[in-house]
Amino acid sequence: MDFHNGYFVKKCEKIESLSVLKLQVCNLIREEFNIECDDDEKVLNQFHEFVNEVSEVDFNEKRMLLIKKINQNINFKELIFNSFKDTILDLLGPDLLVQKNCNIVIQMPNDNNPSELHRDAPGNSSYEVVIWIPLVDCYKTKSMYIVDYKSTLELYEDLEKNPDWEHFEKKSIEKSSSVPVNFGEALFFSTAVLHGSHINKEAETRISLNIRFKNIFSPSGLKNQLQFFEKFLISDFVKIGSSLELKKLILQNEKI
Repeated sequence: MDFHNGYFVKKCEKIESLSVLKLQVCNLIREEFNIECDDDEKVLNQFHEFVNEVSEVDFNEKRMLLIKKINQNINFKELIFNSFKDTILDLLGPDLLVQKNCNIVIQMPNDNNPSELHRDAPGNSSYEVVIWIPLVDCYKTKSMYIVDYKSTLELYEDLEKNPDWEHFEKKSIEKSSSVPVNFGEALFFSTAVLHGSHINKEAETRISLNIRFKNIFSPSGLKNQLQFFEKFLISDFVKIGSSLELKKLILQNEKI
């Protein structure tokens, strides 16, 4: 596991958990968009064919309802963690916060609204790891692009000297790499690196999930950590320490 570039692709450690997640999301997609097809791969990869008569307004309403149902009805935090448990623990340790809500991104062929070039920090904490999980095989323009950490730093140094966003964006795209990620894998990347997606020129829809984990004791970004994250895993060592700290506070309050 090499993170010096600011990202890496990791194969799933427990495909059963990821397969359950994929099936549950696929079933919710069927339900929300009224798709009568038993073939999961077709529902996901050819999703655009099933919704070609849905208006943009209706599609956005259904997509927001889909996100709501995923967060309400699927135990996605546990399923994702179990799928990549060893990798997450190796990166962040045994005391974890997890993003409260999971996001789903649907990028159909020739959709003119791809994810623009951006990085998540400093708005988000620089100590969060983003896990991007495609539910379909992603390649070429169907996937994401990433600018490695070293190039990201150099680009921002140039931007400070020459605050021309169009030039910055052009140079960033030139230095980026399209990262192929198949179902059964995940792209782990730092919030500090530039990333985005091109217009999907492939003949298939890209459907992916993304979520963030961070260590409980790592610094927060500019956002209110308690608003976006919740406790996920606490080590016995920290449980003992926190219980002693709690008793100390109770005793101090009793003396006041």
